[in-house]
Amino acid sequence: MTSLIRFEVADGVATLTLDNPRRLNAVNAEMWQALPALLARVAEDPAIRVLVLAGAGERAFCTGNDISEFDTIRADPQAAARYNAWQRAVATALQTLEKPVIAAIHGYCLGAGFEFALMADVRLCAADTRIGIPAVRLGLPYRLEDIVKVVDVVGLARAREMVLLGRQYAGEELISLGIAGRLLPDMPALGMAVAGLARDLAANAPLSLKAAKIAFQELTRREGVPDLARVKVAEDACYASADYAEGRDAKREKREAVFVGR
Repeated sequence: MTSLIRFEVADGVATLTLDNPRRLNAVNAEMWQALPALLARVAEDPAIRVLVLAGAGERAFCTGNDISEFDTIRADPQAAARYNAWQRAVATALQTLEKPVIAAIHGYCLGAGFEFALMADVRLCAADTRIGIPAVRLGLPYRLEDIVKVVDVVGLARAREMVLLGRQYAGEELISLGIAGRLLPDMPALGMAVAGLARDLAANAPLSLKAAKIAFQELTRREGVPDLARVKVAEDACYASADYAEGRDAKREKREAVFVGR
């Protein structure tokens, strides 16, 4: 575990906060290695229904990898392969999570920080958000597996522009690119919007959310063909659930449904 990540759970919502504001929440090796276990807690705890990704401080969501380590920990192809494996484990955990993920973005959101945001289901941004992929300005490759994440959100033409230019995007550009679902005027407004969205998601039927997440995961699968059997199992679990009966009863009785995930 690391002191540079905060993990809190309240009312069915887990909030994972990158807490390295001195480095603009850049992710170091210790943080990369701690993240999979935290994401596993989200996946395995039935009391957690939603995950929020956030960054501490006023200036950044996450500025990507902590490049101050690169001279020692990512200095050659072999070291880079080990480092990339840590990142890949985090990406796999996020991309296979069967619960909704919200990214609460403010300030700088760059490189690997942008990848965190891209793997969320919903991204809300404060007005000061600046997003970019600076790899070409650092002499780094932007790997195929990372480019795929960009293409899936903004499309191939805009992904080419973002990766090749390495410039930053802000304001209404984030809406037009499909990166931000909403732009909020400041951090307090962002916090309120994220809390409201998380509350709404947590009130929905967990098995229905899981079925939807699995369907989206299979729809966007890049290796092999979509696993339609996996999708059907998740769908059938909804039809057979007590929550489905509760949803019908609540509709008939004109009240809010109370879902328990069974």
